[in-house]
Amino acid sequence: MSVRVRFAPSPTGALHLGAFRTAIFAYLFAKGQGGSFLLRIEDTDQKREKEGSVDNILRSLHWLGLDPDEGVYLTQSGEIAEKGDVGPYTQSKRLPIYHEHIKTLVENGKAYRCFCTPERLAAMREEQQKNHLPPRYDRLCRSLSLEESTRRAEAGESFVIRQAMPNGEEVICDDLVRGRVVFKSDELDDHVLLKSDGFPTYQLASVVDDHLMQITHVLRAEEWLPSLPKNLLLYKAFSWEAPQFAHLPVVLGSDGKRKLSKREGAIPVLEYAERGYLPEAVLNFTAFLGWSPGTEEEFFTKEELAQRFRLERVQKAGAVFNQDRFDFVNGWYIRQLPVERVVELMRPYLLKAGLITEQGFAQELAVTDSFERYFSNVAAAVQQRLKHFDESEEVSWFFFKRPVVDDTLRQLIIPKRGTAEETYQILKEIIVLLELEKSWITSDLEVALRKFIEEKAHKPIAVLWPIRAALTGTSASPGTFEMLAILGKEESMLRLKPLVHD
Repeated sequence: MSVRVRFAPSPTGALHLGAFRTAIFAYLFAKGQGGSFLLRIEDTDQKREKEGSVDNILRSLHWLGLDPDEGVYLTQSGEIAEKGDVGPYTQSKRLPIYHEHIKTLVENGKAYRCFCTPERLAAMREEQQKNHLPPRYDRLCRSLSLEESTRRAEAGESFVIRQAMPNGEEVICDDLVRGRVVFKSDELDDHVLLKSDGFPTYQLASVVDDHLMQITHVLRAEEWLPSLPKNLLLYKAFSWEAPQFAHLPVVLGSDGKRKLSKREGAIPVLEYAERGYLPEAVLNFTAFLGWSPGTEEEFFTKEELAQRFRLERVQKAGAVFNQDRFDFVNGWYIRQLPVERVVELMRPYLLKAGLITEQGFAQELAVTDSFERYFSNVAAAVQQRLKHFDESEEVSWFFFKRPVVDDTLRQLIIPKRGTAEETYQILKEIIVLLELEKSWITSDLEVALRKFIEEKAHKPIAVLWPIRAALTGTSASPGTFEMLAILGKEESMLRLKPLVHD
């Protein structure tokens, strides 16, 4: 049988990076094995479902390039649809299927109706806590005969259906990440399979769906490991062969101790899109959260990741999220982009900031290049500095707006260990030199200014810093020669001269 792997999120809100790590691993494993990647929506907990969640999940997967081969997906027109031969792929549409299978379990004595009221269950748990006993159902209704149970159900009495856990058994699984794990059935609760509202719990629905959808491998977070013996015993109760399981390490915050929080990085994936992260960078970074290729290689395409991904390379220990590393990876991918793409991705941020308009410059500047050529030069100049595109305004505003000549700027242009008198004298000489300069390209401007530095025996910072600070109004920007060349002679002079005139 070919490999079939599913990602089965619950629509209880936008999923964050840690949750999508599971989707990424499932996709890479499926593709690397020449198999299929399915998307199933597990919406049986109707009280927790949030409107718009399914759309958000699908758009997030599409942005990451993880569109499913089968299951729930977004059409080109943005509508939610399903494809495949073993649907429906949304659990709330599969209730008759679950009822049919739970009936079989009850009739075979593998499950039973429980008529205990919430009040009795609460009192039972309170008593267990007082006696320091593990909280579990006391199996009161397990002794009911099938005939008595059926009579009470037909009389309209409210009930849930619980799995009848066997006694004295060992449940053994060779997990593809954690190795052999062993559980004792005597320590397991007779947990609920079907709720009183007729909806299945995760335990029932996931097992039935994985079997009927022919899932061969289940990749899920390690927090589901306690559910594993329940799942395996349910497969046994149905006389079905269980898929192979792989429980993935938790994603930890930067301290390496606590689970990743929203404050550090557990934010919805599409927020990373809004912040100007590239999907290929998010994919590459996230793939390394708990996995490594076993080499020093750091950057892969999606196809290369799929070829290299192996579950035996997934670690057992928690994976630490590092924001600086994330930004470095995204910055690397930004640097690989053609300049035209950088322009395209910077544009919406600069439009929002009011630095440019749909037609071009928002402020009149004395530049001779066309707007698009000028913008292209700007993008090339800041591309090396961008970590994500929502920094576009911060790293480039001075290209589109002249710095205000005020006391702050006058103080900024004075380099460390320099004096105002020396700085302004040097700046005056520089202006004279640059006005005579005929070739206004980066290399020739560098030759002219370095010759000036050598002849006057100045330190480079005493000459280059005041020019750059005056042109940009900030301490962080592209280099002096590059700034002069991009702004052009006239615009550069309009920024330099006001600083030496009273």
